[in-house]
Order: sequence, then C-alpha cells, then structure tokens
Amino acid sequence: MSFLHRLAAGGSSVQAGSSAPKHAGAAFEQNRVGLHHLCFRARERADIDELHGFLCSLGVKIIRAPRDDQWAPGYYSLLFEDPDGIRLELNHVPGKGLLA
Repeated sequence: MSFLHRLAAGGSSVQAGSSAPKHAGAAFEQNRVGLHHLCFRARERADIDELHGFLCSLGVKIIRAPRDDQWAPGYYSLLFEDPDGIRLELNHVPGKGLLA
C-alpha cells in the first residue's frame, strides 16, 4: 500500500483552497502571522523517500530533502511547498519518540 493510500486510510483530511487574487504569487514568510507549516507523521522512513520521489516527478518545490534531524531521536523528514507556498512536512520518528 502506498504512502498516500495509508494516509487516506488513517482518516486524516485537509482541505485547502486557492488564495484570493490579491495574494496570488505572494512568497512564504517564516515569521508572518498564520500557518507556519503543516506536518504529518509517516509510519516508516521509506514513506518519506517515496513521497520525495513522487514530488520530484511533479516538479514540486522541495525546501528540505529527506534528512535526519535533531528534533527527536531518529527524526527523519521532508519539507516542501504546495502551489500557494504553504509548507508541508512529512516526518518519521521511530517508536514513541520524545513521548517514550
């Protein structure tokens, strides 16, 4: 089962619409009020690599390619932008991570 099917099977859903015409083409600003980024948890590291390959095939803007990071032991993530510049992240933390 692919990552996208597993995400849909989990019951998660997000709906986003187009921005108002006056905001079309506005660049993401890290410290502006509003949504900073939206993060989803992957069940396996391979899900992140699979999504990365799929996004690259579509020409999606990758902000941070899959990598290990310091946020939690075993933290592995991918950060990319949707067409309106909203940053989306997929991460994997083995076990319960910092909640263990």
